[in-house]
Amino acid sequence: MRHLVMCILGAAISLPAWAQWTWNDPCACAFPVFQNQGFSEEIGKEFQRLPDRAKPEVREAVWNLSQETAGLALCFRTDARELKVRYQVKGGYAMPHMPSTGVSGVDLYQTDGQGRWTICFSNYSFGDTIAYSYQIKNETEGMVSYYLYLPLYNGVKWLQVGVPEGSRFEYVPASTEEPIVVYGTSIAQGACASRPGMAWTNIVQRTLQCPVVNLGFSGNGRLEEGVLDFIGEIPARLYVIDCMANLPDEPDEVIYERALAAVRQLRAKHDTPILLVEHAGYCQAESDTTQFHRYHHTNLALRRAYRTLKEEKVPNLFYLSHDELNYHPDSWVDYVHPSDWGMRQQAEAVISKARTILGPIKTK
Repeated sequence: MRHLVMCILGAAISLPAWAQWTWNDPCACAFPVFQNQGFSEEIGKEFQRLPDRAKPEVREAVWNLSQETAGLALCFRTDARELKVRYQVKGGYAMPHMPSTGVSGVDLYQTDGQGRWTICFSNYSFGDTIAYSYQIKNETEGMVSYYLYLPLYNGVKWLQVGVPEGSRFEYVPASTEEPIVVYGTSIAQGACASRPGMAWTNIVQRTLQCPVVNLGFSGNGRLEEGVLDFIGEIPARLYVIDCMANLPDEPDEVIYERALAAVRQLRAKHDTPILLVEHAGYCQAESDTTQFHRYHHTNLALRRAYRTLKEEKVPNLFYLSHDELNYHPDSWVDYVHPSDWGMRQQAEAVISKARTILGPIKTK
């Protein structure tokens, strides 16, 4: 693990309930600490996935969704065996098809930096301030590393990590490794994982041990030039384009042309591998002709674009098909959004393809 810089922040709060705790604010650090973030220029207000300068360049819906913290995480080290996380969010806690623990919750893992991840379950409460409390059973003496995933479908106003007074605590600087960058839909953003750690992009990040930048925008993954401009700014090890679930109502030719344009736009800047991902389908598609056609025609248009690009000898272009995704009929929460089971299936398909494309992934 790279050099760690101690960031001593916060102070004991005078309120009796929190009197014996020291609170550490990641936004008070003088260096970037938010993991899986494509843009670290907004030091002090990093609870966003696109930088401020993107606001006039992308549609309002995309900008608003970029203020939700899907995929963002904090890594820290502490010798404390009791931890608390408290924060406030900008929107409602839950959705009809997605629980508050996924929409607005956090998820804490211990990590040894060598691929071993241990989930830390907690007591939690959702009030004006959301609070998670962890009792850590750990025989190890000294500092232990933790990874805290932030909410998938909510914006965060502020957040602090608390440790008992006298405990050591340090935020780990944001990784400088080249990430996998995912541009996609609500499914990429995390709908409908039960908790942040079960979003498929976060499963990929833990498994491959490299940063994964989540640029999934619910209902708004539409292969737009303005968004792709910002994606192209990120020096990635792999671009994953997974937008078909937001395009089934478009004519075939529109899907085809947008896919061509998206690949050409990225390829004009980088020779980084690009993975095109088909629509995973709908849970009732085998029994509903209309739903079958909606996803199938979308995938046929993407497949045609892929063939055209391969005929043009566009290098480092790869493909992940509907059949390779292989969702089970019970892999969905509703007609299109995966459950934790579906998230795991999606992650495993992407991981398998990424390993084929990239080979062994070396981490710093």
